Amino acid sequence: MKFLKSDRLLLECELEPIQGSRFQPTGFPSLGPAEFSSVSNDNKNIKSLLVESAQSMANRLEMVCVNADKSGLVDTLDGIPVIIVNDNQGNF
Repeated sequence: MKFLKSDRLLLECELEPIQGSRFQPTGFPSLGPAEFSSVSNDNKNIKSLLVESAQSMANRLEMVCVNADKSGLVDTLDGIPVIIVNDNQGNF
């Protein structure tokens, strides 16, 4: 397995919604609710709230894919590519 020797990874890409008309990333839980402006069917601006975000769903998926005890993926997923991140003390 090859590891990058960099403190940061910068990605730049153009994103657009695949389905629907909104693309709204949410913040971290400490920043409060995920509010965003949207447009109603009669073209009025309305405030909206994401109850379950794509990021939240990704976190839930990660919880079932990662085995923290062995600092990697669950046995079922062994062999697929993965990036493992450790802190300065080597903790997973």
